[in-house]
Amino acid sequence: MPNNGAVTDAIFNAWERRDFESIVKDMADDVSVNAPGGVVVRGKNDVRDWYASWVTACPDSVAGAVCVGETGDSAVMEGVYAGTNTGAFGPFEATGRSVSLPWTNVYKFNADGRITSVNVYFDQVTLLTQLGHMEPM
Repeated sequence: MPNNGAVTDAIFNAWERRDFESIVKDMADDVSVNAPGGVVVRGKNDVRDWYASWVTACPDSVAGAVCVGETGDSAVMEGVYAGTNTGAFGPFEATGRSVSLPWTNVYKFNADGRITSVNVYFDQVTLLTQLGHMEPM
């Protein structure tokens, strides 16, 4: 049986090295990422680019990832994404402001040990407020 926690730890070790090809090596070809705001990203290439977009937005960012649980078909990672926004963040221009954003990802694995889906959780209001794109509520 694969060690799902080790697989997801390797994803974030690769992300910290900016090795985006290694991020998707253990993912199914039809992997999907489901993120806040109804964002759905499908396929290894688009998922790789989605992970890279967080570095484009904040090139000095860290993920602070830790595996907090795993089962035979899943693993849960959490951390605090932190960095300085000097690049485009989705549709938003860079602000030069810092972000510190708690997050959780739930990875699902198939019988072959490939990741089939990632459910991503973070607070968009916190992100947009810290970056100055909306006023605090």
